[in-house]
Amino acid sequence: METDGLSTDNSGMMVTVAYRGFFDDGSVFMEVGESAPISFPCLDGWMPPAFIDTVRTMVPGQVETVHVGADEAYEQHTDERVKTVPRSGIPKGVRLVVGEMVNLVTPSGQTYPARLIELTEDSAVFDMNHEAICKALNFEIRLLAVEELC
Repeated sequence: METDGLSTDNSGMMVTVAYRGFFDDGSVFMEVGESAPISFPCLDGWMPPAFIDTVRTMVPGQVETVHVGADEAYEQHTDERVKTVPRSGIPKGVRLVVGEMVNLVTPSGQTYPARLIELTEDSAVFDMNHEAICKALNFEIRLLAVEELC
């Protein structure tokens, strides 16, 4: 992409996006709105390659749609991406509904989407494997911000 004669390259930058992920039939599997966007380094491995390649050339405010083939979408399901969290480790007042997506936040502030798959008095079990594994995907991406990595 060219902007005012300059090539845009967000590689290695921290990008903030809102996006809607949907299957070829139009059903939505993930929606990350502008009120709660995600930020990640624009580096290979953080999102499917076609997603990263698209964001790499965008400017803030731009919206692009990208198709990601089933062979390059998400990795295979692993048990390591299923995490049990003690209820004492979940802030009071957080609404938990089995089957709904939530954003888990690490102590360093990194955000990971996960689906709550089990809830007891003592713990909550989150599956960070993506439901879109082995399916072709589409993403409508809005780039909100680009910043230097700290």
